[in-house]
Amino acid sequence: MSMNKMFKKVLAVVAAGAMTMGMAMPTFAAEGATTAKVTEAYVSKTYNREVGKAEKFSFTATQVKKGTGIITADAEVTIPDISFTADEAKPTKQRVKVSFPEYTQAGQYEYTVTESQTADPAVADGEHEKMIMSKAEYTMDVYVTENTEGNLVIDNIIVKKMKDDKGDDAQGTKVTDIGDTDTNGFNFTNTYVQEAGTGTNPTTPDPDYTNFGSLNVSKTISVPEGVQADANKEFDFTATFKFPDGTDANTLGGVKGNGTVISLKQDGTYTFKLKTTEKMKFTGVPVGTKISVTESATPNYKGSAAVVINGAAQDTVTASKYDEAITVSDKTLGKAKNTVDVTNTYNYVPTTGIIMNTLPYVLMIALCGVALIAFVGFKRRRLQK
Repeated sequence: MSMNKMFKKVLAVVAAGAMTMGMAMPTFAAEGATTAKVTEAYVSKTYNREVGKAEKFSFTATQVKKGTGIITADAEVTIPDISFTADEAKPTKQRVKVSFPEYTQAGQYEYTVTESQTADPAVADGEHEKMIMSKAEYTMDVYVTENTEGNLVIDNIIVKKMKDDKGDDAQGTKVTDIGDTDTNGFNFTNTYVQEAGTGTNPTTPDPDYTNFGSLNVSKTISVPEGVQADANKEFDFTATFKFPDGTDANTLGGVKGNGTVISLKQDGTYTFKLKTTEKMKFTGVPVGTKISVTESATPNYKGSAAVVINGAAQDTVTASKYDEAITVSDKTLGKAKNTVDVTNTYNYVPTTGIIMNTLPYVLMIALCGVALIAFVGFKRRRLQK
């Protein structure tokens, strides 16, 4: 092949490659153009609580002055406080706008954004209450450029999450929404926890708390007069706990049963046994926890449960027959008294072998038998005449 022909082939390949790149470049440019820039930022606060608790939370944006390409000139960023009132008794989210300074240099400014670890008023972590502060940490990069009029303006803001609310590594995940929206992800979550049953002031619990704790389950056997209840008879119970947002079984130092820390199964259940006059007093359970209590079916016993939740009597739960389970379902523990008092009626079997529950029917049959005998005797006397 002559040099001239080879040169023409190489030239053709280069031209084809240039055409291909030329077709691809507009596509890349278009993709880059679709990336929206953000020129303002909002910080949001999620406040979980099951009782009214007014609090104010503060934030800090600390300027980073080390790093390649970082502008070190002072440029203070401020974030307003976020306050919640006592009448907001459910998880609530608010947001505030970040205030940026008048920048004096073009380039990249970097800030570390955190939350103050003390709320106002401060809540001391105690045996019966706790404020779980957010340990989240964000990096906020602010890019400043000069516009066509010669003014320095914010061209873009990028926020990355470095730590989550527990303080664990969040791997610098980019926050996609830092705007004035309900889906804002530049967020800090706090949880106020009060132990159920402690009353209006958890630092000095109500007198009822000593007797009933967060939740008290008691057992009584009812028997006919003159009959001795079986004091050694054990009844099987299952309690189920579903904790409110931001809490778990360990939030208040572990759920306890009669003073001893207990282990709940993964589904939040705990099984125990009670004899007559015994009780299971649970403590360390947060207000807002949903509970269910089930007594298993027991031969010759019929159960009923008197229920008080947050100091208010609830509908009594009663079995429809003997040897039937009963369940107190989906009750939300409050800060006042919470109790489930179970009474089991014994289906007494006397020494005659007749079960008291069937005695009326036995008497009816006996009366019919007596009437039949009387009728036959009457007939015989008439025939003898």
